[in-house]
Amino acid sequence: MPLVIPAAPAQSIEALRTVVPSIAQRPGFTRIAPKLAASLATTSAEAALSPALSYKVYTLGLTDLASAPAALHAASLSAWRHLLVSNGEVVTADVSVDAGGGNHRFAALNSNPAASEVQDQIAALGKDPAIAAASYEVSVLQVPALGVRAVWLHDPSGKAADLLVPVAPVRSELTAGRHYSVAEFSAALKDAAAKVLANNDPRKGS
Repeated sequence: MPLVIPAAPAQSIEALRTVVPSIAQRPGFTRIAPKLAASLATTSAEAALSPALSYKVYTLGLTDLASAPAALHAASLSAWRHLLVSNGEVVTADVSVDAGGGNHRFAALNSNPAASEVQDQIAALGKDPAIAAASYEVSVLQVPALGVRAVWLHDPSGKAADLLVPVAPVRSELTAGRHYSVAEFSAALKDAAAKVLANNDPRKGS
């Protein structure tokens, strides 16, 4: 079955289209996204701000990762991420949400060489016969403190186990594109999470 990518809420798209045109007037915007800025200047904002892809972003903290072998139940929905493509330039725009998935607010705009990696990974997974055997819903899990991003495949029916597929660039503990079970993913990062937590422990001597 094909991968399921939930449609972005209308409130998220509205937040994107309301805020980005206003910040496009700032001098620094052309340094961040020169081609998007040019598109906004020559076409309607609605056309330039129609995402090529939108997906949910879940965030997992170090404490949960270090303390449990399968900690994804602790991951929280933090944003909808929209990919805006203008003449080959890929820009990500984040619209944050609250714990209940509401209160959509524009949060950040970024452009970097890795911006299209998630899109490419999702496209590759959509062609994978092993993935097609189940009905997976697509989102992205990130562990900001470790610089980790992974495509999260979840079968709402519960018939297939969740899979996590790290997106390049990756840490040495992970392999980009590999299909990890929740337990494998958590185990691979557990020590790294514990090490960072230990280094940040305020009780540690100077």
